[in-house]
Amino acid sequence: MVRLAIVDYDSCKSNDCSLECVKYCPINRTGKDCIVIENGKARISEILCNGCGICVKKCPFSAITIINLPESLDKDITHRYGPNQFKLHRLPIPRKKAVIGLVGQNGAGKSTSIKILSGEIKPNLGNFENPPDWNEIIKNYRGSQLQNYFKQLSENQLKVSIKPQNIELIPKIAKGVVKELLMRVNERQWSETKIKESFNLVAIWDRSLSQLSGGELQRVAIAATLLKDADVYFIDEPSSFLDVKERLRVARTIRELINYEKMVVVVEHDLTILDYLSDYIHIYYGEAGAYGVVTHPLSVREGINIFLEGYIPSENMRFRPEPIRFQKTELNASMVHRLHPFIKYGKMTKVYDSFKVEIQGGSLYNGNIVGIVGPNGIGKTTFVKLIAGVETPTYIEGELTLLNPRKKEEDENENEETNFELSISYKPQYLNKLAEQPLTVEMLLKQSDPGAIYSSFIKTELLSPLNLENILHRHLSTLSGGELQKAAIAATLLKDADLYLIDEPSAFISAEDRVRMAKAIRRLVMHRKSTALVIEHDLLLQSYIADRIIYFDGEPGKWGRASPPQSVKNGMNAFLKDQGITFRADPQTKRPRVNKLDSKLDKQQKANNTYFLS
Repeated sequence: MVRLAIVDYDSCKSNDCSLECVKYCPINRTGKDCIVIENGKARISEILCNGCGICVKKCPFSAITIINLPESLDKDITHRYGPNQFKLHRLPIPRKKAVIGLVGQNGAGKSTSIKILSGEIKPNLGNFENPPDWNEIIKNYRGSQLQNYFKQLSENQLKVSIKPQNIELIPKIAKGVVKELLMRVNERQWSETKIKESFNLVAIWDRSLSQLSGGELQRVAIAATLLKDADVYFIDEPSSFLDVKERLRVARTIRELINYEKMVVVVEHDLTILDYLSDYIHIYYGEAGAYGVVTHPLSVREGINIFLEGYIPSENMRFRPEPIRFQKTELNASMVHRLHPFIKYGKMTKVYDSFKVEIQGGSLYNGNIVGIVGPNGIGKTTFVKLIAGVETPTYIEGELTLLNPRKKEEDENENEETNFELSISYKPQYLNKLAEQPLTVEMLLKQSDPGAIYSSFIKTELLSPLNLENILHRHLSTLSGGELQKAAIAATLLKDADLYLIDEPSAFISAEDRVRMAKAIRRLVMHRKSTALVIEHDLLLQSYIADRIIYFDGEPGKWGRASPPQSVKNGMNAFLKDQGITFRADPQTKRPRVNKLDSKLDKQQKANNTYFLS
């Protein structure tokens, strides 16, 4: 057994506590220095530590983690940041003429791997006190494909191009308009027409970078990365903020690189896009912020199914207590007819200077979730804002009506349609304003419900699945994108509301955390006997969470039209038909998989008008 002691140096504030971790450590009481304080931070000897966990319980800031690992994980250490800090085991292997997909939980080392393979960090093989030189590193990887890779990297023979995860920082670093930026980095000598068409940049070609939306900025970032003439391309989360059609367009453009014998490594949490994009898969498992392990390369279908199963047969390793299953919960027509509507909303129209969106009226039911799908710029967020009361409709036929309150008086007639006051909880798409608030996570959650975070039900169904208990003391400005997203979702769900409006909850969240998040939304909505509208571009997640579907069609940026709520099968089929995309179901896991364009199955499903098979 190997002890792994992790100290969160951002959270450890030994100057502000009574040093109970030092006082109560049984090893320290024997006169040995298992835990010492250096420069105001706790340092733990992993050799002396017996794994009792007393220091973990005594730390008032939840800054200490003690993990017992099998001795087999003490081998193949690629990098460790320092004493009591994160360590990474093994690395993915870039290959010429192949796209390597990386998938796994946040904090397991995917970004660290990219930094190592791009040359930003030199791997220390676990020896952070006396780091090895390049000769030792190359010798360590002799006999593997990484030996030649690191040899070329050390001799500056590999040119690297990186698409970062945090695209919101781009306008702060680069100034000017889109055209100037892209033509400046256009080392592959693409024509303006090809760049604009390949990345759908016609409408924003002459626009300033500071004026771009998240999806527009994402497309510009991917274009700037792919236009560089590099040997290795690292692309971190290319699908964030993009709709389904744009995700597939970007995936096809990325795959074109392999025709030029390039090496491509992609980090992606949308399993549908990862499946469509990759040639091989590496799974990351471990404990977030503590250690990460990279599997050996797997075929795409096998790798994703192993990831969903949570068990790696070749290593006899279970990294998740239970598999991820895709159970259908949709409402079919016969079930809808037996239900009494909970909320009704009428036909609405919102007209802007250059955009118009039409909303068909519909009904929502207790305990159900309605998924909203459609291209970017077609009015989905406007629809949610109209329902939330953030925007006022230009024309309306029938008000938003709560027909039956969740808590009825005994003498009320359940069949009588009476208007009641409707309470709404709304999570917006962009969270930059939330991150600027001088609040901790705990303070944010208490704003929604002061006592809820102490409830065992909320801890079990919300805080624990979203991994929020250990970051309650942290300020919002210090959170990663995924942590901020989960905090915002929790704050939204903690409010006791009739209607939850949740805009793109999966952004920056890992694939398995997306499923946990989806379960948390479903359980809270069912527990509260409320209803929810969820805008989401990850169709695998949408098919998992939604009972019914509202789909948008129209012309992005000019006009949009929302359908009434309908079955998942019919809604997805209509939406995918409009996008010209077909999905099949994996026979083992039942997860949706994208068919290759103009493949035999793609043509067959289009001929049968079955764009979505489940």
